[in-house]
Amino acid sequence: MTLLSGLVASGGEARQGWLEISGERVVAAGRGAPPRAADLEHDGIVARGLCDLQVNGAVGVEVTAGAAALDRIDAAMLAHGVTSYLPTVVSTDEETAARVVGEIGERMRDSASPVEGAHLEGPFLSHAFRGRHRRQFLRAPGPELPGYYHDPAVRLVTVAPELPGGVELIDALVERKVVVSLGHSGASFDEARRAADAGATAVTHLFNGMPALHHRRPGLVGWALVDERLRFGVIADGFHIDPAVLMLVARVASRRVVLVSDASPAAAAPPGRYELTGFTVERTSEGRAQTLDGLLAGSAILLDEAVRRWRDCAGIDLPAALEAGSERPAGLVGLPATLEEGAFADLVLRTADGRVQRTMRRGRWIG
Repeated sequence: MTLLSGLVASGGEARQGWLEISGERVVAAGRGAPPRAADLEHDGIVARGLCDLQVNGAVGVEVTAGAAALDRIDAAMLAHGVTSYLPTVVSTDEETAARVVGEIGERMRDSASPVEGAHLEGPFLSHAFRGRHRRQFLRAPGPELPGYYHDPAVRLVTVAPELPGGVELIDALVERKVVVSLGHSGASFDEARRAADAGATAVTHLFNGMPALHHRRPGLVGWALVDERLRFGVIADGFHIDPAVLMLVARVASRRVVLVSDASPAAAAPPGRYELTGFTVERTSEGRAQTLDGLLAGSAILLDEAVRRWRDCAGIDLPAALEAGSERPAGLVGLPATLEEGAFADLVLRTADGRVQRTMRRGRWIG
């Protein structure tokens, strides 16, 4: 057994506490002084590992590039304090999608891997708001879904609810306990509300892949900001959403923000050019990930950096920012959200300013 003590972050606060770990799990936890001398007294913050629901790639490779690429992405995630993540399969051909979802399922059975399921971002998306999704792979839902949609590895799906059959698709996914997020969509306020009534509980990367907020046509952004039933993804890299708008979001609905990296192969990689879903993506010297014609294509940061930028832009403290990058996304997709008794020992030791010092995955220190 290992007994850790320090400032334990939970529920947006950090309080003196302790965790006892045996095997893969936390077997006891409490506040205040530990019941015996701690094996490790940490002078920073002990927090649940980060949970990233949208990862397209990192360290020069994309999630569709095979097992060796996923090995590299796994290692990068753990090094940056991300102990659970969803490789994101964007709109592509059915053969590729089926292969990648199968590979993700294999990773889920490996306790050393931080992969916790697949996020299918497509192909049931709006042509008008497709972003970098290739037009030829987009489609409307029909009575027969692609076979890979039925794979138990699928944990999260992004849908444009205004498409013909969109609400029926949401009904079917929710019945199978798949989390539905609305995105790459031109849905009106009322269409978004009907999707929530059908069981959608999230919005994918708020402001991006949807119409801008208009004071007479609030649309998907307006619905996301006022409907208390859902959480919404935020890419806090400072490029996808202006820092001033991040501050506004924090003032309106900070407790419902779910930080995502939307990491591209340019994340945790040097400036240069990389491939992502049929496009060349360039990491610029200022840290943007963009296509050669200058359009954003995912981000060039990982979630630990997004947490720090969200903290600074939102004007909140580190424990509150960590909740948006760990407990809240984990809870959204049905993963254990806190470091309570019985939970997997997936945690990070951080400095007081948020830097990752050491990562534990399933009770095993990484590195």
